[in-house]
Amino acid sequence: MPLDIPGPRGLPLVGSLAAFARDPLAFCMSLREEYGDLAYFRVGGHDVVLVNDADLVGHVLKQKPEAMHKDAIYELMRPLLGNGLVTAEDETWRRHRALAAPSFAKRHVDSYAATMAECGTAYLAELEDGETRDLHDDMMDMTQEIALRTLFGGDLGLDVSGVGPAIATAMEAFTYNAHGPGRLIPDFIPTRTRRRAAEGIAALDALIYKAIEGRRALGLGDDLLSRLIAATDDEGRGFDDVQLRDEAVTLFLAGHETTALALTHALLLLHVNPEALTWVLEEVDADAGPLDATALRRLPRVEAAVKEAMRLQPPAWVVGREAMTDLELGGYHVPRGTQLLVSQWVIHRDERYFPEPLVYRPQRWVDGSTEALPKLAYLPFGAGPRICIGNHFAMLEAVIGMAAILREVTLEPLGPVPPKSVPSITLRPVEPSPVRVRRRT
Repeated sequence: MPLDIPGPRGLPLVGSLAAFARDPLAFCMSLREEYGDLAYFRVGGHDVVLVNDADLVGHVLKQKPEAMHKDAIYELMRPLLGNGLVTAEDETWRRHRALAAPSFAKRHVDSYAATMAECGTAYLAELEDGETRDLHDDMMDMTQEIALRTLFGGDLGLDVSGVGPAIATAMEAFTYNAHGPGRLIPDFIPTRTRRRAAEGIAALDALIYKAIEGRRALGLGDDLLSRLIAATDDEGRGFDDVQLRDEAVTLFLAGHETTALALTHALLLLHVNPEALTWVLEEVDADAGPLDATALRRLPRVEAAVKEAMRLQPPAWVVGREAMTDLELGGYHVPRGTQLLVSQWVIHRDERYFPEPLVYRPQRWVDGSTEALPKLAYLPFGAGPRICIGNHFAMLEAVIGMAAILREVTLEPLGPVPPKSVPSITLRPVEPSPVRVRRRT
């Protein structure tokens, strides 16, 4: 037990579970403010160290995969994600990563730009001047369509009406088990929350397996599922259907939920910061080029607006690892089995790295002020060997989607910005994000 690392000792048996469950974001921030770069606490039966220094983050996330496994929290994601890239370990992870990586080569991802732009155009066609919309719901719908078309293709005739509710119930169950009462209730007890999540995941599974069957029957195309079906290793082995299901769910969640969150927060934050909005619109209005794969190069201000939103409201708010061997960290001994947490929420709000850290200022990403940042002071997609495989896909999708919207409309936020969010698998709003649409003339 790393008792020499400073931190709250909490209560017998449960440790700091109550404070962590009540508000994980505030709890982690308070640890950094009170204890500094490393803070030790206990949650239930787990020893946990929160790592708050960019250099020390590198020691955690850049370890070889066999030296650092995903932490215990990731096990709670397994009912939804199975043994996909997020949850797999060791040889299984290495094999799956090697099989999946070619599908995310830049040339393949860039080929999906037209689909991303088409889905943005379709969304804009629905909007009427002066109407009120729930922006988060809209972005979830738009990115879901993008994810479905790029992942499965557009020719399978899938009924996707249950996807959103299925993911929502799975997220609810994760929060319940990770930060709530479920932490103290044995896994085998089928509480109402767990039963609802199981039903939602079963419905999602049925959709995914139908898609796999349909893709095999209709023939392979240019979609991601086709590429995964076709992928083989040096011995000619590919993914079986269960493995395809796990990777498809993982990619769908990553390509849908996280990008929707980034777009929601970027658009809301931009529209309550007039100087930043004017700055970004100058670039959007001066660019008459197509919204294709060159958008990332042509629209650095739009990209900066997205990056700054992911700094302040990171879709992935924490990364966890479990030490598989004893190690030294910041001059302290960390025994095998210790849970190590890196919180993007905390690191991204550290004034050592970002002056005025609570201010939304996208200009910082193009004016040179972030050029000297420690490499791991900004990690919206994680870092090290297990960095998100779809980071280029996500940024291209977000920039194209945001540019398409800003060309046509401005959005007047009618509720709090940012909206109240809950730290589940992602940092997702728990209340509507109402905006009034204004057509640009």
